[in-house]
Amino acid sequence: MKHFRNVILLMSLMVGLLNCKNDDGNNPAPTAASQTELLVSNKWLLQRVATSDDKTIGKNQMNTTTFLLFELDMQFYADNTVKAINHLTGNIPNGGTWKLAADNKSIDVDVIGFKGNFPILVLNRTKLTLRQRAPVSGVESDINLEFAPSL
Repeated sequence: MKHFRNVILLMSLMVGLLNCKNDDGNNPAPTAASQTELLVSNKWLLQRVATSDDKTIGKNQMNTTTFLLFELDMQFYADNTVKAINHLTGNIPNGGTWKLAADNKSIDVDVIGFKGNFPILVLNRTKLTLRQRAPVSGVESDINLEFAPSL
């Protein structure tokens, strides 16, 4: 009986190993459904602004529009609307629309003061990083807007 149990255990282990998927380490291409689900699952609060080579940009180097983003929760909705909610007062000073680009790798946002096509560098349950062109110390630069879920 002990031998039979060992054979069953060994066979189960072999079946499990043979059925394992070969993961080549590449992430699957994002889909509209997966990107939308991640975007609408949280309110997003700006945590950090960085250069394209990951150096933090000081608030004194930012233009007013970028600086004010730190006060707003960005809430994306499945109906392609977006609201900018002041996370201290709960007021909604701004809103507009959003749409994923055809390749699902960038987002078109139409909100006063935050308008354009933003490449999505990172999007998962805990982080949203968008690329934007904005002045840094008065010079137009590529910057990364790093958002985290707002509680």
